[in-house]
Amino acid sequence: MKKSGFVLMAVVVLAAAFLVIQSGYGKGLSNQAQMKAVEGQEKPYTRDDPGPWADKVKSHVPEISYERAGSGLKVTVKVDNHPMDPKTPHYIMEIRLEDGTGVALGKKEFVATDPAPPTATFELKSIPAKLRAYERCNVHGLWMNEENVTAE
Repeated sequence: MKKSGFVLMAVVVLAAAFLVIQSGYGKGLSNQAQMKAVEGQEKPYTRDDPGPWADKVKSHVPEISYERAGSGLKVTVKVDNHPMDPKTPHYIMEIRLEDGTGVALGKKEFVATDPAPPTATFELKSIPAKLRAYERCNVHGLWMNEENVTAE
């Protein structure tokens, strides 16, 4: 083999090694696998079913709290321990609130430069039996949590 053939082969091997390193091999899911998990997500991830993200439950499951406000509810949905990082980028894109039957009650959108933790507050005129909160992370997909509303 000529010297130019060896040089070409060395360049190909180095390029392949670089691609393997860039893909995150050995660090969990590759970037490509992460994007496929987010794009091809069939149902929201939950505390009990985190899909490929078992180590991300604490920073992705939306926390729901509420208090009576006249004849309605004041509902706060928060995602603790999640970065809002424009450099990566890694951030919460939106928080959405529904009742237990899927009726939309409110939505708040975020950008990567918003402060952490992302929090959304909703003023409801009535009191549903169940609240369902969703949050969408640009890297780790859609997450959901539900809370039964108790009479107090």
